[in-house]
Amino acid sequence: MSAVLDVAMRTTKPRPRRRRRSARVAQVASAFAAAPVRFATRPVTATQVVRRTCGSCPGGSRCCGSYTALCCTLPGGDNFGCPPNTFVGGWWQCNYGGTNLCTTTNMRYYLDCSINPGAACPGGCHCGNDDCTNFQTCCVVFRYGQCNTDIPFVTAIQCRLITCVIPCRIDCLDCDCSSATDQHTCLHEAGCL
Repeated sequence: MSAVLDVAMRTTKPRPRRRRRSARVAQVASAFAAAPVRFATRPVTATQVVRRTCGSCPGGSRCCGSYTALCCTLPGGDNFGCPPNTFVGGWWQCNYGGTNLCTTTNMRYYLDCSINPGAACPGGCHCGNDDCTNFQTCCVVFRYGQCNTDIPFVTAIQCRLITCVIPCRIDCLDCDCSSATDQHTCLHEAGCL
């Protein structure tokens, strides 16, 4: 699979230099998850495949973007823990300068709640809460991998949590302190945080 992703990444349109390789890998993996045959057999970019998963949402809506839904935007969700049948698969950080959650620490840590191996994403790939103003859920197949390393699988991400404390200092998360940084994700917001 990694060889296929490497080839696919080379055939995608070049991204601006500020975008990191991990973002390209996530986009290609999402394209394979959303429409593997179409992506492998037709001359389309990963972005074109992933954007087709936003259904009837207008271009530019959050659901048509590449971010995964924040857990608090899902039905019954909150920002205090991963939903049932998921595990924390990894985390990354950004220096936060906004006016919402984490203004006192100026750091945000984003945690991916990945689907347990063998479990299914509720509703498959769709807009969070079936609302175009929310990011997608269960569409991106990617894993940073610093948490729950005893689970060797890469599965779809159902949603994301945000904490103001470095995840490796929160015992119940089972994360190590290997950090990844992506300043662009500080724009990943929701009114329910």
